Amino acid sequence: MSLKERTKAKYDEQWASQDERASAQRRKSLSMVSDPLLSMVHPLSGKVVVDLGIGTGSLAFRAMELCPPKRMIGIDFSGPGLCVARGISRSERFKDMDFDVLRADLERLPISNRSVDVVLSQATINLLPDKAAAMKEIARITRSGARVAISDAFKTTKCSEGGSWEQCIGGAVTVGEFSSLALNAGLIISGQVDLTQQVKSLVASKKWDWPEFVQHNMDYRGFLLLRS
Repeated sequence: MSLKERTKAKYDEQWASQDERASAQRRKSLSMVSDPLLSMVHPLSGKVVVDLGIGTGSLAFRAMELCPPKRMIGIDFSGPGLCVARGISRSERFKDMDFDVLRADLERLPISNRSVDVVLSQATINLLPDKAAAMKEIARITRSGARVAISDAFKTTKCSEGGSWEQCIGGAVTVGEFSSLALNAGLIISGQVDLTQQVKSLVASKKWDWPEFVQHNMDYRGFLLLRS
């Protein structure tokens, strides 16, 4: 089984055990991490927004709660996660909003060139074997001046070795490496926020099942990138 197949199997299992109520609770719990990231790209009104690695939709639906966009598109490789997201989109709160999900790999997005105003991604980039390809795809689908908000765990000088790829640890890069990936794709880092303490608080209170993040001394940061 390949690395990507292992990762997909792990998330298929995780999301299959979730329902709409559990997803709503996750969205509420993770808002202390999601909201600072979303503040980098607000307002979303009138914008076409894509969430890369939508899972069950905790980031996308939080964005729709705060400032509904013109259209929200969620992309993920996990069928069970997308099923939960579709169910939530039909709820009273979101049913009148333009929302769609696509099952696809992030290294090859089924989206037209220069058709997107905002890209979101939370705790997903580390799962990708080919991060350079994914960053180039982000640059391809975004319009000039588009905003990209990405958050994830990052390696630090204090990091211990190892960690599972499926937990966003084994595939983590340093901030410097991330900056190079962005620049090589034509994306310019315009701002960042350190969310390490928020994630540690969520892990300590068992609102985010991510003990490896603490064990491996990771940082968690959100970045705003601009499409040149």
